[in-house]
Amino acid sequence: MRRLKWLLGGALALVSLGTVFFLDVEALGLVGVAGAVILAALVWPRLPSRVPALVWKLAVPAIILAAAADFYFNPETLPVLIRLAILLVLYRATAYRGKREDLQLIVLGLFLVVVAGVLTVSLGFAFLLLLFTACALGFLFVITLIGAAEPGGVAALPTAGEAPAWARLGWAKVFARLRLVADWRLLGFAAALFAGVVGVSALLFLVIPRFEIASGFFLGKYITRKSRTGFTETLKFGDVSELIKDDSVALRADLSDATPLPEVPYWRLVVLDEYSPQGFKISTGLKNEMLRTQRTVQAVRGRSGGRRITDVGGVWTIYVEPGVSRFLPLPGDFGLLRLREMQPVQTSPALRLAALRVEPLTMTAYQLDGVELSPTLADARTARLLAQDAVAPGRDERTADPRLSLRGPPGAVNRAVIGRALEEITHGKKLAAAEFAARATAWLQAKHAYALSVRLPPGDGDDIVRWLDSNEPGFCEYFAAGLTVLARAAGHPARVVAGFHGGTRNAFENYYMVKNSDAHAWVEIYDGRGAWLRADPTPGNGARPGADAARAAQQTQDSSWSARFDSLRVIWYRRIVNFDSRQQVEMLDQVKTFTTDSGTRLREVLEAFGMKLKAWAMAPWDKARMVRTGSELIIGVATLWVLVVGAFRFRGRWRAWRAPEKIDPVRREAGEHLARLREVNAGGERQEARGRAASDERRVTSEAHGGVVAELQRLRYGRRETWPEPRAVFRRAKRARSLARK
Repeated sequence: MRRLKWLLGGALALVSLGTVFFLDVEALGLVGVAGAVILAALVWPRLPSRVPALVWKLAVPAIILAAAADFYFNPETLPVLIRLAILLVLYRATAYRGKREDLQLIVLGLFLVVVAGVLTVSLGFAFLLLLFTACALGFLFVITLIGAAEPGGVAALPTAGEAPAWARLGWAKVFARLRLVADWRLLGFAAALFAGVVGVSALLFLVIPRFEIASGFFLGKYITRKSRTGFTETLKFGDVSELIKDDSVALRADLSDATPLPEVPYWRLVVLDEYSPQGFKISTGLKNEMLRTQRTVQAVRGRSGGRRITDVGGVWTIYVEPGVSRFLPLPGDFGLLRLREMQPVQTSPALRLAALRVEPLTMTAYQLDGVELSPTLADARTARLLAQDAVAPGRDERTADPRLSLRGPPGAVNRAVIGRALEEITHGKKLAAAEFAARATAWLQAKHAYALSVRLPPGDGDDIVRWLDSNEPGFCEYFAAGLTVLARAAGHPARVVAGFHGGTRNAFENYYMVKNSDAHAWVEIYDGRGAWLRADPTPGNGARPGADAARAAQQTQDSSWSARFDSLRVIWYRRIVNFDSRQQVEMLDQVKTFTTDSGTRLREVLEAFGMKLKAWAMAPWDKARMVRTGSELIIGVATLWVLVVGAFRFRGRWRAWRAPEKIDPVRREAGEHLARLREVNAGGERQEARGRAASDERRVTSEAHGGVVAELQRLRYGRRETWPEPRAVFRRAKRARSLARK
């Protein structure tokens, strides 16, 4: 039992450490080391006794000092507590434990599980939670059994060179002993009971309204995450190309209208209007504008009223994985954005941007109504601000400066290279924004190929200028930055937009999966008449006309195993993320209707059967009917008897086939004769108890009966070399049974 307790305690510790992988904290290396040590101690229980006793005495003070240093150098509270819990779990799981230490291990593991449960809604965590619950229940059960068998027992302290007796047993002997003493019926009943409790709990979880527990526990302020996408307020050259190498899902879009989209969606996250030698970034004025619009709301209005639109997809429910960005991916213009709950939101209708105040720690879900996939963005304000700047150049720093969309790399060397490129593109003509974008895109694609790695030539000037002046390949940030710089030099306001392009339709649950490998950067050019035009200069990503765009938007359906597992996550999200109670009410109505209809149908069937049975019984009974009914009854009973006997014989043969060494026909038949003789003997004893005197004949019969029983017992339980001749014994047993009955 102590060896089983050691096994369950180690398994519980490993499962609790596994939940840390759902937290974005700097502790994964520590989890790996702790897991390897616990696994080694679990497989070889004698290892803790090999550690010097001084190490065990200094372990707790060392953990305290490490936690204190971690608190001092790390401003974040929750990651420090998690690392402390990992060290304590490691210590408790590898040291020999008594009852108190076992309970401490359960509490430490429960702390890690609770924290991970608060900060994640992953389906994988749900499976780990079930494993932890099963391990904890089995662990407590074994602890209780040991406590009942050995009250007041004290844990064996780890000493150098000496291990407890249970730790010296081989695993083969342990499992063989468990197999012998295990009551499989009891274990099966316990497993069925556990599955039933889990099923009922899951049903209650689905129908009971929920709230965002992370907000209720205020854990968000104790832990921060780094964006995995690079889609922050700065986009440096190389950020998107690094993200493209990651094939994990960044967001999922569940559309109420399953009609294929008319074009491949561009998922817009951030607008970067200020140039820097390392890339583009959001200007201070634009950040201030969005900060002033921050409101704690649950719904955000999109386009201005009165516009005539053609919306697609119906209602879009978008699930964004943690770590993507605080900016919400938007596939286009929208009428209304609904969040799960009230929270601070920053918006810019002119830029078609929406952002949360901080990057969320858990999956973020929101809905979009009236989505319009349009390559243009109406903006009447930019022309007005540009005109005001021409009259009064001074501007308030709190307001976005539209002149930033006309600024490129400064310096004579940069201007000379860009001037030569513009001469090749325009041939000295003043082109409209749309025509310039088309010619500049063709010039870039003819001069540069697409690649995920860029080798910049040496020389003067900014990186993007040296790339424009070369024939080196580039990736989307270079193409987008190059077109933006050229457009600004030609007098067209331009800016870089970063987000995702595309998505794959899941073949099992019919939703869009947008992966980190779909990350992209493109350009918006102002046409001078109140609209920004989307231009995508990256080879292979430009807009395609008519039927080509429609065919591309249908997407190749993903039916791989990864898509199958991902569909389980979306099913989980659909049930755990509720924007209102309609789905729960509908499900309850369906359950109620199904239950009511099933009960009604069952009553109708029983009533119809009762009426038929009554009519059959009330019908006239003549001789022919009685004979026919009796014959049918006899045939039915005989058939049932044959089936029962055949089932018992099949069971015996099955057991003999599965374990022939355990089934001996002689021993089995001897057991059957013993059972029959016991029944006859019990009947005779009851007769004697009623006062009947035993005659000489009965005395002789009893002596013969006793001799046969002894021989049968030797055949049933004795060694083969002591057996009498079985057939003769079985014949005497039959005669003894007949005489006893007489």
